[in-house]
Amino acid sequence: MDRVEPRTRPCYYPLMTNVTLFLWDRCRDVAAALIAGLSRREIAEVSARIDAAPALQQRGIVFGTLGGLMGASLLAAQFGLLGLCIFWLTVIWLVR
Repeated sequence: MDRVEPRTRPCYYPLMTNVTLFLWDRCRDVAAALIAGLSRREIAEVSARIDAAPALQQRGIVFGTLGGLMGASLLAAQFGLLGLCIFWLTVIWLVR
């Protein structure tokens, strides 16, 4: 996965600790990679579009993407080990 350039920090960042900043950046990177894989765009382009969105919309995009990923994993878990293997192979295929 290509490393995305550092972003400018929105106004709510001073309220967060270093750990939550780190986790937020990782979650945004994962969401951008998944969206880029689904839409067949570059990760940097998707990340720039997420950065350009207002803070509330950014949170909606990130949490919606990760929530969808969690829901898909729970659905795949209902089919046992084979379902989880197919789920992880699909995620790897999308991100690559």
